[in-house]
Amino acid sequence: MIWTLTLNPSLDYLLKVENFQTGITNRTLDESLFPAGKGINVSLMLQKFGIKSKALGFLAGFSGREIQKHLDEMGLECDFVFLKEGDSRINIKISSGNESEINARGPKANQEEIKLLFAKLNQVQRGDVLILSGSLLREMPFDFYAQVMLELKDREIEIILDCPSKAMLSALGMRPFLIKPNKAELEEMFQIQDIQKEEIEQCAFKLQTMGARNILVSLAGNGAFLLQENQEKMFLDAPKGEVKNSVGAGDSMVAGFLAGLSFYHSFDDAFLYAVASGSASAFSESFAEKQKVDEIFNFLKERK
Repeated sequence: MIWTLTLNPSLDYLLKVENFQTGITNRTLDESLFPAGKGINVSLMLQKFGIKSKALGFLAGFSGREIQKHLDEMGLECDFVFLKEGDSRINIKISSGNESEINARGPKANQEEIKLLFAKLNQVQRGDVLILSGSLLREMPFDFYAQVMLELKDREIEIILDCPSKAMLSALGMRPFLIKPNKAELEEMFQIQDIQKEEIEQCAFKLQTMGARNILVSLAGNGAFLLQENQEKMFLDAPKGEVKNSVGAGDSMVAGFLAGLSFYHSFDDAFLYAVASGSASAFSESFAEKQKVDEIFNFLKERK
């Protein structure tokens, strides 16, 4: 069973605007509202592959109820803790030639609500996969993901981390199965500006010595890098295409990596499928369909 944890879900309000300008009234060409948050995104992409998952996390207020409603309509299995106070985030995404985002802070959870979440996490069993991804709730300790991993350390669970740099670093000692930093997060972790290929490789090896077993680095239009637990490494250039929506491309990579392992039982193919999934979603208006991912995967396989 695959589980995803999204501590700070959101309703994303995507606005398409021609020639967006500050200081004036802008009119939209189109708008859409959809549930989001990194773990939720992974679950929705896994659904495209026909792979079942269950989404955990926190929801709050009217926006939380709207997120739950959307996910129910999409047929996604969920088991969220509803907070007594506050509202889940509503994030603004503006598409106007390039993309801009305004992300809200979200609500806070009290200790009783956090205990309820840990009770739900106790459903995760030996051999399951748990994806810990996205931002923390307000006033939540930066090492919260490490606390979750410590609580579950005797369960023999494969854990994937895709979260802010400080939270990720704090959890490496718990030996996660896979971490997925992006270029900006690597630069923040190691205080490097405009990190280059050789430095990416060096940083990945450092993260492995700190506890991460496999490291998948997403590099947006420049492709990706994978360092496996056996220290095999691979860079892969991204396929060319028109980027229509980069929101969720990194989450599609995580889902694609898991799907690739499930379909092909090979880390090399899982890596190709991860890049194909991230690229296919970037080339689509929303999360890509499996057929598009398969087309790009086959292209990457032939190019390799």
